[in-house]
Amino acid sequence: MNALKTFISKLDRKYLLCALSGTVCAALQSTVSVPFAALVCYMPMMYSLSRYSCRRDFLKAFLSFFLPYYFYQLVFLVAVYPQIDMHRGIAVTLLVAAVLILTLWETLLMLLPVSLFPALRRDRAYDVAALSILIAGGEWLQESFPVLSFPWSSVWLSVTDSPVLLQSANLLGCRIVTVTVLCINGFLALSVVEKKRVVPIAAAAAVVAVSLGYGTLSIRHLKSVSQASQDISVVIAQDESEGRKKTIRTAGDCAGSYKGIIKSSAVTKADLVIFPETAVPMEYDSGADEFCTVESIAKSVGATVVNGCFYSFDGDEYNAVYAVDEKGSVSEPYFKQVLVPFGEKIPLAFLFGAGTLSECSDEQHTKPLETQLGKIGCAICIESIYPATVKKQASQGAQILCVCTNDSWFGGSYAREMHFRHSIMRAAENGKFLLRSGNCGISALIMPTGEVGSIRTDTSKGVVTGKASLIDEQTFYSCTGDLFAVLPASLAAAAIIRIYRNGRDSR
Repeated sequence: MNALKTFISKLDRKYLLCALSGTVCAALQSTVSVPFAALVCYMPMMYSLSRYSCRRDFLKAFLSFFLPYYFYQLVFLVAVYPQIDMHRGIAVTLLVAAVLILTLWETLLMLLPVSLFPALRRDRAYDVAALSILIAGGEWLQESFPVLSFPWSSVWLSVTDSPVLLQSANLLGCRIVTVTVLCINGFLALSVVEKKRVVPIAAAAAVVAVSLGYGTLSIRHLKSVSQASQDISVVIAQDESEGRKKTIRTAGDCAGSYKGIIKSSAVTKADLVIFPETAVPMEYDSGADEFCTVESIAKSVGATVVNGCFYSFDGDEYNAVYAVDEKGSVSEPYFKQVLVPFGEKIPLAFLFGAGTLSECSDEQHTKPLETQLGKIGCAICIESIYPATVKKQASQGAQILCVCTNDSWFGGSYAREMHFRHSIMRAAENGKFLLRSGNCGISALIMPTGEVGSIRTDTSKGVVTGKASLIDEQTFYSCTGDLFAVLPASLAAAAIIRIYRNGRDSR
């Protein structure tokens, strides 16, 4: 005990505060929902990185914050061990290793752009904006890196319960919300610690005023657009198949269960019904009883039904969704573009002959579903954490979005809620109603503003019902995509040029 006290006493309190801040900020993104707390909780990290005394201090502060920050948000993976068909001890060991590796990987990807900040530092309030943009650039890199992309953790996740703070996302995507939150934190930190407080206080006030002002106007506009658009009634269904319980059920049992859910919910008329990912876990066959059951549901309520299943095409097997209407007309399917590593695909599986699903890059099967009701943009499970994947369908004319997911493997961990928050942002970015159907929750109707209209958070059978609109108008983000990436890229280029010039001058 004395040795532990001695060790703690030797630690720099600044780094302990950064580590505590990283843990708290991670909790705000995953297990706690206090959005306005996010406007102050990143202050220790922002101040330490923008006002470091030497490069070693900069690196220590960075690691002190981001290692616990990512570890906290990834440790849920250990809870997946019951889904792995091997000895419990081995499964837990492998998952702990996966958590540690992913934590280091995410930290490294964030470090790549942020490590350029020292070359840009000017000891002014400008530093806060530059650092915020580089951190948001790290979040973008975590989505876009070609080897292993996994944009699971982001600053903006901590404010999804405040629609007014999300609205700038419909201009430049979710990362501009990250910049906004970090700028407020950074300017407030400077105003508390520095002697010259007028500039940072004014800067923080300006960012807050612009964010809230635009947010209020945007919400008002989106609501007027929704009211002027075609109104439809929607039903979002969920089952109660947790974990491995789902894998032991037959496709016929699953199809029959969803038919029973619709019948017991007393739904007699609807325009659109959404079922989860692989609601019927078998390869699509229009003549199979299981798919005839889905068609009968569409006929019974006079609706277009979006259903999840598997699909074979050109010798490959895909995780897919399709739509069938009350007349029995079936749309071209949408094939999943991003698969869950080690869950749906095994990297380098071809080397040892293992079977795996395929990722689709074919334009024909990655566009919105064409139905008599309108164009329905789709995302399956993990795809909802990739802004570009959803944005692409909005830019292709999707009038409403749906996320069909199977979150049963999350168990009772916080990952279920964290995954849901990504869907809130996808709705806000693209200014569309988003219907989320979870195999055993969370299922919800999310408005174009990012507000949650109706929601079912438990894991029991049931439906979420409500009204949505088919919106033709596209947001600036839907039209332009990740234009924001130009900002961190420009700062990175400026930093590299400055490093190169300083190197030449020192010769």
